[in-house]
Amino acid sequence: MRVALAAVALAVPPALTPVATVSVGAQSGMLVSAAGSVWTSDFVLGGVVRIDPRTNTITRRVPVQGQPFGLAYGAGSVWVADRSAPTLTRIDPRTNRVTKRIAIGYQSYAVAFGAGSVWVTSEADGTVRRVDPTTNHVTTIKVGSDPNGVVYAFGSLWVANLGGGTVVRVDVKTNRVSAKIAIPKADWITASPTSLWVSTETGRVVRVDPVRGRITARVRVGANPLGSAWIKGELWVPNIDAGTVSIVDPAKNAVRATEAAGRGPLSIASAVGDVWISNSAEGTVWRVRPA
Repeated sequence: MRVALAAVALAVPPALTPVATVSVGAQSGMLVSAAGSVWTSDFVLGGVVRIDPRTNTITRRVPVQGQPFGLAYGAGSVWVADRSAPTLTRIDPRTNRVTKRIAIGYQSYAVAFGAGSVWVTSEADGTVRRVDPTTNHVTTIKVGSDPNGVVYAFGSLWVANLGGGTVVRVDVKTNRVSAKIAIPKADWITASPTSLWVSTETGRVVRVDPVRGRITARVRVGANPLGSAWIKGELWVPNIDAGTVSIVDPAKNAVRATEAAGRGPLSIASAVGDVWISNSAEGTVWRVRPA
């Protein structure tokens, strides 16, 4: 995953209008809706920020070592992957405190929860690590080259290998790779009710049929799309280098609208009926009403 910004935009699309803007830190990271709050990471100042959607204010900043990035929720905890420290951090949302730091690999970008486990990708050694939230036992699974995005959906774990140009399917019963799909520059993965949507550094989102393991569509969005979200039957895609958000209509496999966001939109989440956008370069989170 490449977090960078384009120098010049060729055209200025209509702008999204936030109903609230929350300044969270130096450089906001991924978003997750959990425990009645919206959470984001700050991978410059090294912390996780909790936002109350009732007031659009920060209720807690939880210090985390290294460069926290990917976030997930499961087993009553918020889980934080780290791009520099070889640890997975567990936060109890009832106390807003770190309850455990679990040793894993370096350069961990994404984390997901599913099948009773926490799953963390590690670029440094091309693995995904499966963590038992009860015992903290770690199982290491080799998946490819430069794994970034990860999601549990349709009964399997799916991992995007940026360097290897593949999306792999991991059988959660055997902890083995059971299928590979060739997708150049595969970066982040979002699940909808019927499909997987893979953000790629080619400026496209690739739609995958998870049953047949086949590509069904390629949709051109903006430069360097990242952490998308499925919201009200459409895919919202943040294009970090373009400073835009693309809204994809799944019935047409085409972009319905492209709108300007803040600087460096990186991640999108849905919470309390609204769209939340992490604008990484300006350290803000926007709250937007979906049309």
